[in-house]
Amino acid sequence: MAGRRTTIRVQDFLLPQLRDILFLVIFMAVLGYGPRMLNLDGDLPRHLLTGRYILETGSIPTSEPFVYPYRGLDYVPHEWLADVIIQITHEAFGLAGVVLLVALLLAGTFNLLYHHLAKSLRSRLPVFILVAAGAAVTSMHWATRPHVFSMLLLAVWLTWCGRLARGEKIQLWQFPLLMLLWSNLHGEFVAGMLALFAFSAGWTWDIVFHRGEGELRRGIRLWGALALSFAASLVNPAGFEPWRTMFGYVNNTYLMSRMAEARPPDFSQPEFYFLLFWLVFSIFLLAIKQIRLSTGSAFLLAGFSLMSLVAARNIHLYGIVAPFVLAAPLVGTAGSKFLSKIELSLDRVETSLRGFAWPILASLGLGAAVLASPLNFVFRFDPGAFPVRAVDWLESHPQPGAMFNNLDWGGYISFRLWPGQPVFIDSMCDTSGDLTRQFETVITLSDNWQDILEAYKVEWIIMPPGSALAEFLVDDPAWQILFADQTAVIMGRRQD
Repeated sequence: MAGRRTTIRVQDFLLPQLRDILFLVIFMAVLGYGPRMLNLDGDLPRHLLTGRYILETGSIPTSEPFVYPYRGLDYVPHEWLADVIIQITHEAFGLAGVVLLVALLLAGTFNLLYHHLAKSLRSRLPVFILVAAGAAVTSMHWATRPHVFSMLLLAVWLTWCGRLARGEKIQLWQFPLLMLLWSNLHGEFVAGMLALFAFSAGWTWDIVFHRGEGELRRGIRLWGALALSFAASLVNPAGFEPWRTMFGYVNNTYLMSRMAEARPPDFSQPEFYFLLFWLVFSIFLLAIKQIRLSTGSAFLLAGFSLMSLVAARNIHLYGIVAPFVLAAPLVGTAGSKFLSKIELSLDRVETSLRGFAWPILASLGLGAAVLASPLNFVFRFDPGAFPVRAVDWLESHPQPGAMFNNLDWGGYISFRLWPGQPVFIDSMCDTSGDLTRQFETVITLSDNWQDILEAYKVEWIIMPPGSALAEFLVDDPAWQILFADQTAVIMGRRQD
């Protein structure tokens, strides 16, 4: 009996699958966010400078290199590898290249998550909607920072943890190897450890409270992967210090109170509506679920839900974990004849499609268009957000002596003027809160604020023109304006 012939059509190579559409939408959305992402704060310039420092010196800094009050003190380079990658991208393609890198990482994160869930659950449309909603809740944390590497690695890590927890075949060496990379890319490798701990604790719970429901070999492999991954996380330039720094920073109530993203989400604000929807949806879905969550998945969802409620900075992690956990209950609950017909049609269409290179070709095409077009100009440090013209002036009129600067500008000023001019403070250097307290004392003109300037022998300042410090010094005959525009004012002590 002759086999059935398969007709190959041109459109089979041209039409995208749902996963390709998801990739393209997120990729283009991130490009649209690009100018905003570059100008959120001074973190990106600091990361670029750290990457440049490592590439130029061939060494990873273990003491503070850019902020003079902390010079010589221990510095934990827990993002050093990400800084190098971002700086190499910047050297090759400029700030537009950095935005393209972030777009690729974010689109890849949710594309990978969708592909894994759709394949394992054999369902496309509900998973597509769920993952797209997860991407939307993370959009408030789309930024040109190293945490986007953590988002991609968390998606990979969760798929591996799920397979390990179900007793499927997976090599244990994959976990410490990925953790070795992750712990040198970004401090949120701790989230991966917490996820694996949730599954390990879930197995233990089943053993203790459900009369040995967990398979012994599976538990040994879970806890073994956790132990190996923890050991691998210590293989970095600072050893255990990234762990100490991460938990010390999070537990520092003074610093946390100064950071908007470290506070609990304010559900009266529109940017948190997606998170509120997710939390309500998860309660509703689990209340009517037809598929029981594993104990490990329940620990995972509860833990990351709690983290997102404690601090808004964890929402981007929740936006990956929630779709991963809730996909199976949603698919199991949403079964209907109408949905089954849609899924059957999608399966019939996508099975014939062979346009597997859509994400690659789209990334290359859009990337080339951005880099080659005049739109490249919009990917820049905004003179309204950073003291661009003031630093231009400083490059041709370098000032002697120590400076005092606005905290949010520290990274940008270092990026432009280092090593000739170290800064007083930036948005990343202070993990104890001591320097931030001194900075706030000065800018609020609190008791003994002038003593701090004297102690550090500050000879000039660069601050926003409407700031209390700048307004006070304008009327002080001992100080004079050296440069001023709408963004920044530079003032120096008068020389006798």
